[in-house]
Order: sequence, then C-alpha cells, then structure tokens
Amino acid sequence: MKKLLLLAAFVVAVSFMYGQVLPAANLLNTLTLKATKFDDWLAKKKFYFTNTAVHGDTLTKIYHYKPEIKKNKPVDSVKRSIVRKDNKEEFTLTYQTASREEFDALKAQLKEVGFYCNGDDEPGMTGQLLFQYKDVTVTVFTETKDSITTCSLLFCKKTFPDPKDIYYADDLLCFTSHEYLVHYFGEENVKKDIYYFSGNELAKCSVLFLNTGRQVVFIWNDEVNKRDIANLLFGGQQKLKSLIDSDRFIAESNWIFKSGIHAGMPLYELRMLNGGDLKFYGSNSANAGIVVAENNGKINFKKEEVVLGCMNCNDGKYASASILHADDAITDGRILFVLSVVLNPEPGTKRNAQTASPAIVTK
Repeated sequence: MKKLLLLAAFVVAVSFMYGQVLPAANLLNTLTLKATKFDDWLAKKKFYFTNTAVHGDTLTKIYHYKPEIKKNKPVDSVKRSIVRKDNKEEFTLTYQTASREEFDALKAQLKEVGFYCNGDDEPGMTGQLLFQYKDVTVTVFTETKDSITTCSLLFCKKTFPDPKDIYYADDLLCFTSHEYLVHYFGEENVKKDIYYFSGNELAKCSVLFLNTGRQVVFIWNDEVNKRDIANLLFGGQQKLKSLIDSDRFIAESNWIFKSGIHAGMPLYELRMLNGGDLKFYGSNSANAGIVVAENNGKINFKKEEVVLGCMNCNDGKYASASILHADDAITDGRILFVLSVVLNPEPGTKRNAQTASPAIVTK
C-alpha cells in the first residue's frame, strides 16, 4: 500500500509539473478497459473519436485531444492523439504527444511502476526503445515530419492461453520474450544463459525448466531485449554455459510436437510418421545427423528441424557418407533416434541453432 501511495504521489507531482493529460498509470489502466466504455472514458479526458479504419481483422480507431477553450484560446496547446487497434490476438494503444517533456515524464513513470528498459534511455533519445513488465510492453519512439517531432508510446498487452492449453511444444511459440516467460511460468523456472554456436559465436538465451525433461532453450533474434523467437531447442545435449561441464543428455524430453515428433523417438517411428522414406546427412557432412529439410512427406522439416543420434554408426560406411536414407539405415539395423528438435516460428529465421547441435553420436 505504501508503494502505491508513493507512486500515486509521484504521478500527481509529475503530471502537475508537465501538464500531463494522461499519466502512465491511466494509460496502463485503459488496457483492461472494456471497449464499450473506452470512448466515454476518453471523452472525459477530452479525447474525441475522429476516424476509424479496418485492415484485415484489425480495427483501428483514432482520437484527438481537444482541450478546454477559455477566452477564445485553448488552455493546453499541446497536440495529442490516441490510436487504438484491436484484433483477436492483441490489443494496442498508441499515445502520441508533441511535448518532449511530457514524453520523458511518461517514461519516468513507467520505471516507477516497474518497467525496465535494456536500451539507452537518455534525454533526447532517438530511435526506438522497449519497456517491459509482466504481460505489457511499451515501445517508445519519436518521429519527425516537416520539422515537427511527435513522441509516441505504443502499449501492448499480451494475452496468454490457459495453462491447461499449454501441452504441445508448438504452444510455447506465443511466449515471445523472456519477460513473458517469467510472468507466466515464474522467475524460479526461467533462467538467463549463454548458448554456444559453432565457432566463436554465442548468444544470450533463456532456458525454461533448466536441466529437466521439460527443458526448452529460447534463442532470441533481439538479444538486447531478449525477445522475438529465432529458435526453440528441445532435447539433446545443449551447449549452454550453465551445463558446459555436464555430460547429461536431455534426449528424453517430455515435450511432444503437434506433428507427433518427440525427442527419443526411434527413426522407424519418425519414418512412419512422415509417411515415407526420409534423408539425413551422414558423418561426412558439416550437418551430420540433421534430417534434410527438403524431404517429401507429411512432416515439415523446415519448421521442425530434427537431429538424429545413433548408437551403432561408428563404422567406415557411415563415416564416409554425406547423405543417408532412413530405409537403408533401418534395413542395416542401425539404432537411430531423434536426439533433438529445433522449432522455428517460420522457415528462414535469422539464426539456426542446429549449427551447434551434436552430429550423429553414440548414446
């Protein structure tokens, strides 16, 4: 209660100092306000609906600030507007102001609430910065057009599925930032780590349920803010800094993909699931153990990149092979299994964690 009272006092003081119309706390509250009450609430703050547009499944509504007029002059001459966007997946609210002082005050208020920013948030900043806290992100940026600078704060509240609906590995794709993972699964279950790619490349990553059968490694495209999924890694012996001295395999991962794939699956079952023969790279290849992405069949190996392990593939025949067929390997009595799986949000993501995955190995 004491913290809330201090925050309220801070917001009131800053609002008075800079003549703010909508403090950050009020803007955050609008994210939970029902659409039927939104227009009336804004009208009380002197923001009035001016335009609407529909693009696909997104409804956009625009509101402009019309201050009180006294003696034929507006009490507050600062130009402000609000843009609201609604669709099935998310709700965003963009607050725009021509006042740099108000803009800086709003950012300060976000920090008081608990938001953090990993970028360079300095007075006079240019470009785009991201503030994160629990299930809300606020993107702040400035734009200059015809020598007029507009300062914007884009509020986005993320909607997550019910815990009972998180069953398949694919369901984790909705957790697009480290902060979202912490908010949903708890800080004790999400760890920051370092992932080692091939060569000298490494990346800051997040690990869900570290060193357990439910372990998942999140590789981020945006390492600074730890968001925007590049790959999700399941099973195998992941090259994490925290596990660098461990020989443990997480091959028996409990996660199952919607396609039916899971770590530890025998090659024969993978072949049956695919509905036909499939090819994979042999030891005489830089991608040893990886299932060829261009295989025909039911499984999309571009989205679900599979790495195979083997318990009896150390002879010369396999060491000299570049491409192998599942049917031939099964006929030869090779004991191959799904060692790990890399899940891509979309084919062609910026990073390919498979470059650090083990080749065909003896379990």
